[in-house]
Amino acid sequence: MRNRLQTIAALALGLSLPSTRLAAQGVSVAGFETDGSVGLTRDEYDALGRALSALLSAEVGGSAALAVDPVSTVRAGRVDVGAARAAAAKAGAKVLVVGTLLDQYGDIHVEARVLNATTGEPIAVVRGNPALVKREQLAEAIADLADRIARQPAVGATRTSIPRGSVPVAALVQFGRGLRFEDAGNRAKAAEAYRAAVKAAPGFTEATAALGRVGG
Repeated sequence: MRNRLQTIAALALGLSLPSTRLAAQGVSVAGFETDGSVGLTRDEYDALGRALSALLSAEVGGSAALAVDPVSTVRAGRVDVGAARAAAAKAGAKVLVVGTLLDQYGDIHVEARVLNATTGEPIAVVRGNPALVKREQLAEAIADLADRIARQPAVGATRTSIPRGSVPVAALVQFGRGLRFEDAGNRAKAAEAYRAAVKAAPGFTEATAALGRVGG
């Protein structure tokens, strides 16, 4: 899972994959919590959370000063912080990011908890842009959140912001389903979901890269 998401970030942003040495200074994106959101099915929120985790990893990884070490520790819309910390520590990451999506029938709020990956102590709560409050603005909201995370003193990065256009929620959900199928080893179903994501959003770089990765 970690290597796959690192590849997503690299393909999307034209970066070299982070080395072990750099990862020791890196950030681990644990996942997105979606518990409490209403308006979509639980399956759709599970897929959406996976997609948002991948996007945040790719966006934060856009800083040359950061090495993102993403992990997936989400069950039923909640992040297992203990398991995320263990995975982050194993990878040598110093900072753990836990994202949250609150969606009330299409009105959204995104934020991230920044934790010390070693001790679990909270470092900061990074709140999203209050101007990006609609579900169809999710991709833009995640890009903005990545900027805010990179500016945190504990993260210590200067990130060159790359504007991201809107990505339909249907495309994000299909992308997340593709990630889930790929994790389960079902490349055919993953390719099907990635194709649906690309069809819904032809400019969705991460979905296009994922489709190529599974031979679609």
